Amino acid sequence: MRVVLSLCFILSTLPASAQLTANGATASFKGSLPPKPTTALSAEQEAAIERELDVVKAEFESVKKHQRSADAAIFLKALRYALDFDEWYDKKPEDGMKKATALLDEAKKRVAALKENKTPWMDGTGQKVLGFYSKIDDSAQPYGVEIPEDVKIGSNEIPMWIWLHGRGDTATDLHFVYSRLMAKKPGQFQPKGTIVIHPFGRYCNGWKSAGETDVFECRDDAIARFKVDKNRVALAGFSMGGAGAWHLGAHYADQWACVHTGAGFADVKRYQKLTPDKYPVWYEQKLWGVYDVPDYVRNFMNVPLISYSGEIDAQRDSAEYMMEVLANESIKPPHLIGPGMGHKYHPEVIKEVQAWIERAVDKGRDLFPDEVHIQTKTPFYGRMKWMNLHGMEESWKDARLHAKVLDGKTLEIKTSNVTRIVFYPPPQARKGGGKLKTIVDGTDLNLTVGPELPQFETFMSTGPKVPGSMCRLIKEKGVWRDFGNDQSFQHEGPVGGKPSSHPGLMDMSLMKRFLVVLPDGKSSSSVIDAWVEIESAHFLTRWKGLMRGDVRVVKASEVPDVYEAGKTQSLILWGTPESNSCIKSVLGSLPMHWTAEKVGMNGKAGLDAVMHLPALTYPCLKSPGFEVVINSGFTFREAHDKTNSLQNPKLPDWAILDITQAPNTENAGKVVAADFFDESWQVK
Repeated sequence: MRVVLSLCFILSTLPASAQLTANGATASFKGSLPPKPTTALSAEQEAAIERELDVVKAEFESVKKHQRSADAAIFLKALRYALDFDEWYDKKPEDGMKKATALLDEAKKRVAALKENKTPWMDGTGQKVLGFYSKIDDSAQPYGVEIPEDVKIGSNEIPMWIWLHGRGDTATDLHFVYSRLMAKKPGQFQPKGTIVIHPFGRYCNGWKSAGETDVFECRDDAIARFKVDKNRVALAGFSMGGAGAWHLGAHYADQWACVHTGAGFADVKRYQKLTPDKYPVWYEQKLWGVYDVPDYVRNFMNVPLISYSGEIDAQRDSAEYMMEVLANESIKPPHLIGPGMGHKYHPEVIKEVQAWIERAVDKGRDLFPDEVHIQTKTPFYGRMKWMNLHGMEESWKDARLHAKVLDGKTLEIKTSNVTRIVFYPPPQARKGGGKLKTIVDGTDLNLTVGPELPQFETFMSTGPKVPGSMCRLIKEKGVWRDFGNDQSFQHEGPVGGKPSSHPGLMDMSLMKRFLVVLPDGKSSSSVIDAWVEIESAHFLTRWKGLMRGDVRVVKASEVPDVYEAGKTQSLILWGTPESNSCIKSVLGSLPMHWTAEKVGMNGKAGLDAVMHLPALTYPCLKSPGFEVVINSGFTFREAHDKTNSLQNPKLPDWAILDITQAPNTENAGKVVAADFFDESWQVK
């Protein structure tokens, strides 16, 4: 059954164009993601696949709870989505059928093996395609693995490279999984004694949003399966993958033994060649700071970096620009140039790149360096090594932190635009008999050092919380003080700025587990109800098409306690206080006025609620890491899919929409007011 994509408000698709032409589109873009079929299958061919798929799905139910069932589920999902979206991109229908048959056959084999509690596809070396269930939406996500013959899994902890693929508009699940299943040749690099994994990354989003989360979930699944040395993991990619390596390398510099960026964009304005007359609205410009790598460049002080560009590649400009930005911070990584090369590696220079990465990986990651550098625009990306920039004076402005262990009893911290710091004193700073002299922006503090953590990295991600293990500092009225070791900032409300768990922006709630809650009633405005029905359906289809997962959906009447439901997930609430009982339940916690007649933020004149609707995010739930989002999915839309550099947040923390302007490929409605909440989550 095909998903109907012709929602009444979607405009005609954009024409394909050359690599970043005047309208900023990528050469491969053919008007939509996923694209229309190249050669569609006949109704009879699709019906044959449907019949076989139904049989295998029924068999799969008996092994669904098996630890490795995702390894089979990825094939079933790939076929289902290919049918739903007509993802047939081969020259002949027979080739599409060949791929479908191969996936069905492999799914049957894996289900049969799982019934016997066996996983033969995991045996031996060579190319493999595996899966995991995403914590965001429970969807099965695929990834490829290369295991060279000189690697013996389980004998010793082994190094691993994560290779981020380039843009492929037609590389949806079916084609990605088939290419990994049938792969005969190794990938771009073949490092010695090292496995290489190839995340799917949720298809074609520039390794942002859920694609970003996918990389880490994929990495963790591979680490658990193959006994990987967590401190010898390299990040690398080319083209869109190079852009992903820039982004994930800068925003998560402490996660890698080294970062390699090949021919990828690093920002919006320069890459899109935007002049002031083409700049978007002010808050969208500010939101370039979510992903623009120059805004996080000092983080590369924490990790080895090597870049590559073809001599005549248009993408070389991005790397040259980044070299200038890095040099301004006295960071001078190697930038190797492939002589005479366009958008690909030079056969000799690639050997130099590989040798350089291998040396860095052999050395491994240092969890406890004497110095830590942090640069960010949001506390969401504020963690680095043993330091966490946890709160800011003003989000989306440049914030910096530099921490240095002076000796075994003294730590010096220098900051800019920072109000809260959480850190775990490293071993080399624990020689003061349980006390640590800490100099923060010239203020001397004598902190209590808590218990040591035997598995620091596990603790910081998923491990149990150990009381008193972290030191916490807060800046109030310009003065730093010790906030103690035992309190949790996450339960202290807004004091000290938005924390990393609630940084703002509607889009960022879609990077972690979420639940869509649809209306359980009607509002006073049929216009509002129609908009909500269309836009919520649009988000469900868009998530499936672009982020390759099925959204978890309930009606508000199925959520007996919104606060209890929000303890483990963000809630995406659609409707009004009249039509959605969950919105009605949380309305008292929101800094806004919203009735059947008027809607407006605190201190602002109310607008007609018949034709205006708010979209916002707010951490009003009684939980440490989740929030409500009202009337919004992604704030970037179909027109922004033409290049991954535009798939960025387009709205701040809140907006009021005039829905008399019909939704289109750029906007859900006319934005009549929008802004960020301040650091106390109040209307500015």
